[in-house]
Amino acid sequence: MGRDKKVRAVELGKDVLIVLLTALGVWLILQTPLAAPLHSLLGEEGRQTASGQAQGGDRVEGALPLTMVVNLPAPSGLPEGMGTPEGTEGMRCAVQYDREGCQALFQQVAGPLAEALSNAGQPEPVSRAAWEAALTRMTGVYMDFQGEIPLPVLVGWLTGGPTQLTGTVRRLILTVQDGRTALYYQDADSGECFRCRTTAASSSTLKEMLTELTGNGAFYAFESELYEGLDPDTLLLPAAPAPAVYTAADPVSGGQTALEALVQDLGFSLNSTSFYSTDEQVARSGDDSVRLSDRGVAQYQYEGNGSGGLFPVLRQGEAGPLFDSVETCRQVALSALGSRCGEARLYLMSVTEEEGGWEIQFGCSLDGIPILLDQGCAARFQVRERQIVQFTLCLRSYTATAGSSLVLPPRQAAAALAAQGLEGEELLLTYTDSGGDAVAVSAGWSARDTGRGEG
Repeated sequence: MGRDKKVRAVELGKDVLIVLLTALGVWLILQTPLAAPLHSLLGEEGRQTASGQAQGGDRVEGALPLTMVVNLPAPSGLPEGMGTPEGTEGMRCAVQYDREGCQALFQQVAGPLAEALSNAGQPEPVSRAAWEAALTRMTGVYMDFQGEIPLPVLVGWLTGGPTQLTGTVRRLILTVQDGRTALYYQDADSGECFRCRTTAASSSTLKEMLTELTGNGAFYAFESELYEGLDPDTLLLPAAPAPAVYTAADPVSGGQTALEALVQDLGFSLNSTSFYSTDEQVARSGDDSVRLSDRGVAQYQYEGNGSGGLFPVLRQGEAGPLFDSVETCRQVALSALGSRCGEARLYLMSVTEEEGGWEIQFGCSLDGIPILLDQGCAARFQVRERQIVQFTLCLRSYTATAGSSLVLPPRQAAAALAAQGLEGEELLLTYTDSGGDAVAVSAGWSARDTGRGEG
């Protein structure tokens, strides 16, 4: 018995020692620079990004549409005009210039959309009439993205996997036909319409979710003679929107201190970075440099040969090199803009193939409304041989005010475009920001040239 007591005492002493050593280890960790991110993760459960990035770590955020339209044709025996323009059938509900509304709807259809894209067959050309029938006479969801997205990038964001689809889209329809889903899309380069039959079964959950919505009178320009001068796929709602007024400001005033914070966020080591001033603030680390103007424009340049720069294109899954490049650029842009853009959100504007790589542009939007900048875009990247060799960032911060923008009703705005001879262009709500500190930016109608006319 005495021996057993001694053994138990020794084991108890070991347990106490382990607890003390563990507590000491935790205390030491909390005294290191790593303590801040550990504390942040422990103390802010669910927050994955810097302020200004709602779900910034979620890749689907990059594919959030500007507009979504749910179309449910009326079953036999139901009356016409259930929340749609006179002469049409069923229910149609549009979510436009409403980021949270689009996000909620898109998250519900992202699963069926990903499945359809993963099981899509060879694209086949279809007529303009077939495209309009898919928009108005089939059960489905129409998505109009803010920018032009290559299908390998869209599939990569949704599934992380590869695809044989090669087109670039802005407008896409997920339909339900004969128990299976089908995809219709417009090629952003040619304006041609295509259909992809899929082997994916239609989701009863998708149908049930769609039937819970209420029609709000949304219609397309091709459905009304009053709007025949617009791009035919312009989506319109009966009432004029009332978007918020924002205050735009320069978030990087402060000279070298601001540049130091910026390059740290971009991944520069301050210990190996030198700073100096010319007509701009400059940071240099080896072959990598960043120049920051007093207008908040940051320019990065890699002057080395081949690999070795600070921003190699990293493999992001199985989606392929184009997706790898776009996603790497998006992550770099978010590291700089995410905590500085206030209430704005980043979206992919365009991808242009060039010799040895791509030019990739991102824009910013406010509650789903694109911001027009003097620089043309919020971020522009040059990718060569799996290396980001150059990028330009326009650093602007936006804060909502209590006021609302005064916007013309859609019919008057369409008449104004026609009076200016802007036939066949899309009527689009935008914010215009010409720079300056603490300036008010309001939304208004703009004409976007789709280059398609009647498609």
